[in-house]
Amino acid sequence: MKTNLRLIGGRRLESPNNIDTRPTTLMVREAIFNILKNTVENSNWLDLFSGTGSISCEAYNHGAKKIVAIEKNKKNSKICLRNLYSLQNIVNRKNDIEVICKDVLIWTKPENERNISSLNNFNKIKFDFIYLDPPYKANYHELVLGQIFNCNFIKKGTIVICEHSLDLDIKNNILWEIFDIRSYGQSKLTFLIHI
Repeated sequence: MKTNLRLIGGRRLESPNNIDTRPTTLMVREAIFNILKNTVENSNWLDLFSGTGSISCEAYNHGAKKIVAIEKNKKNSKICLRNLYSLQNIVNRKNDIEVICKDVLIWTKPENERNISSLNNFNKIKFDFIYLDPPYKANYHELVLGQIFNCNFIKKGTIVICEHSLDLDIKNNILWEIFDIRSYGQSKLTFLIHI
């Protein structure tokens, strides 16, 4: 396992030794949590395409109350859970964390009630923040956004943060409004709010 993945503050995380996983860079994670500031504290956080869980770990370290991570790769979902369970003061917070090994495209289908029934400790939860980071070349953003904004786990005011390639432009929609766009290296962040 590679161990060069670090959280803000320097703590090491486990990451797989393969080219298929692209953890969100430290620069991008720092930018996200600088933009969100203290609004993350006591929030409900959903991490889609969570990979090794670096974003979920940052959300936990910034005071998120509940964290759900969805990752279809079995190996990565196990690493994600181990990374979350390695964090400070986690012993009393394990019931606040759920890692689900499932395909995001299936999990976010609005007509499929699985998105809430599969959450062991999170029935009827509404998320304050949703982080979306599919593989850049997969072109899933539009599909997943359409599904997210029609699901029962989103509420008015939910902020969806999309990490994507520089050449992708996400447009406003009747369900959401873009309120910020930032670029960092080869990555772009688009911040949407549910209206």
